[in-house]
Formats: sequence, structure tokens, C-alpha cells
Amino acid sequence: MPISRLEPDQIDAVEAALDVKFRDRSLLEVALIHHSYVNEHPDYVGGSNERLEFLGDSIVGTIVADRLFTGSPGLPEGDLTVRRSQVVRRESLAAVARTIGLGQWLVMGNGEEMAGGAERLSNLADAFEAVVGAVYVDRGYRQAMVFVNRWLGQLIDDALSMDTRKDPKSLLQEFVQGTGSKLPRYQLIAEAESSGETVFTMEVVIDSESVAVGSGSRKIDAEREAAEKALMSLRKKGRTDR
Repeated sequence: MPISRLEPDQIDAVEAALDVKFRDRSLLEVALIHHSYVNEHPDYVGGSNERLEFLGDSIVGTIVADRLFTGSPGLPEGDLTVRRSQVVRRESLAAVARTIGLGQWLVMGNGEEMAGGAERLSNLADAFEAVVGAVYVDRGYRQAMVFVNRWLGQLIDDALSMDTRKDPKSLLQEFVQGTGSKLPRYQLIAEAESSGETVFTMEVVIDSESVAVGSGSRKIDAEREAAEKALMSLRKKGRTDR
């Protein structure tokens, strides 16, 4: 994991791993510069990969949504959303970044490198999206689409063929509405660091009563886990009350 800017031969290696030739190789270099490097090197004026990651995030979402939309013409919006989330979630993008080997070329500050930043899910997922952004700026949308489909195509195919599992939050809301209770509320009860990742703990409250808690690397994941636990608990209670 470099703590200095990439050398030309390293850029060559990244291009080979990505199977993309850049016209402006500085875009690829910036796509692999973590903000911690910029923070530790105030003389560096090139910027981090955050802007490219912002762009790449939108491009990945658009390409995946397009594939799902055209690949399953009869699927309703809710099911499309669930399937898209399976493809673009942080864990999926980080796994692809590991397959490419992006972590070994991610330029970080000393502190981030020592903390295992090259294996951090958020860093890997962000690096992949930043590379997508760089491909788009350098080669245009068509090449960005080819790139995303090359690396995420199998995940998209799996999402197209999966049996859609409704979001637990939606299922809990439907269940609660059927009982006449107030709609579920979710509130943050803890936020902590674990193995370099932020872990959120969310509580689901129904009729002023705490029903279940869940945790995850994103608040939405913690909410979904809490909803799933609450649904199991309420269904079990309903069977017992009969």
C-alpha cells in the first residue's frame, strides 16, 4: 500500500488490472488517492478521489438501474430497488475492488495505512467508484458502461435471477398497519468503531415501545436488521397470543 504517489510502472499495472487504457493517466492516479494522503501532504494540490467517487457513484447506479430496468420489464419499482441495492451496496463494490487488487495501489496517509485502510470496505468501495468516475471523464459513458458491466455484470445477472425478497422495513410496516398500531420509528442508539469501520446500532420503536435493535455499517442496514428482528418477534407474539 503506497504512502507516496504512484510511479508510472504502477499506473501501468493498474491499467492492466482494470483492462483500461487511459488517455489522461492523471485521472487514474487521482482516483486512487485517499483523502488521508492529501491531509498529510498540504503541498499536494491534485486533490483526493472524493470528487471522482461522487461522480462514479451516480454512474454505477445509473448503469445498474438501466440493466435491471431493461432486463426485467415486468418488475415493479420496489423490487427493482431491492435488487439494485444488492449490487451497489458497499460490500459488493469492495469485493470487486479486492478482485481487481485496488487496495495495493490506494495511496493513503501514514495513519490510514497503519490502521489497515487498504482493507477497509468504505475505502475499497469508494476507490472502485472513483475509478468508474475516472473512466467516464477520460473515455465517456459508453466505456464506463463497458467497464461497470465487466466488473459488476455477474452481480447484476444474479440480481436479475434472484427471487425478490421484500425489504424488511416494508414488511414490518405492512404488518404493523394490519394491527392498527402506529408506524415504526427508527432511532440511533449507538455509533462505534469496530476494526476500522463505523458500526451503527438502530432501535425500532412501535407505539412508544422499543421492539428490537439492529446493527450495520450503514444506518439503513442497521434499520433493516432491527426491522427483521421486530417482525420475527411480533409474529411469534401473535402466534402465542392466540
